[in-house]
Amino acid sequence: MKAGLTIGELAKELRLNPKTIRYYEEVGLLPQPRRSESGYRLYSRYEIERLRLVKRAKLLGLSLAEIKELAEYAIDGRCSALEHRLLSLVEAKLGEIDQKIQDLTAFREDLTQYQLDLSARLASIAREESKQTIPTSCNCIGEEVDRFRE
Repeated sequence: MKAGLTIGELAKELRLNPKTIRYYEEVGLLPQPRRSESGYRLYSRYEIERLRLVKRAKLLGLSLAEIKELAEYAIDGRCSALEHRLLSLVEAKLGEIDQKIQDLTAFREDLTQYQLDLSARLASIAREESKQTIPTSCNCIGEEVDRFRE
């Protein structure tokens, strides 16, 4: 490998936006790279592997703070600690997903019931309107509004 990859070469190799790489440097996920004589960032194999770790961790839905923590374990060579922490993070993510699924399922059931109620109300209104020749006021909000007027 040559003296190092420029940010453009690194971005192309890892399919990342150069702005993303700069942001990772800014937040401390990636150390500031060395610079060429002309001021270009030069990245070594170390930074490439670290960015690969970041990409894999993002695929797991981890936050940048969580990824930064894992990267520190990797840098220090504490693979066992990294794997234990990763396991706890993955278990927590699974719990979050399960909760979201429950919440979405309940929301879907509520929407389905509302759809059925609204469809029935519309069918009832259509039947009533077909019987009347005099237009009535709009009752699109429902009977709840009438209770407040009384």
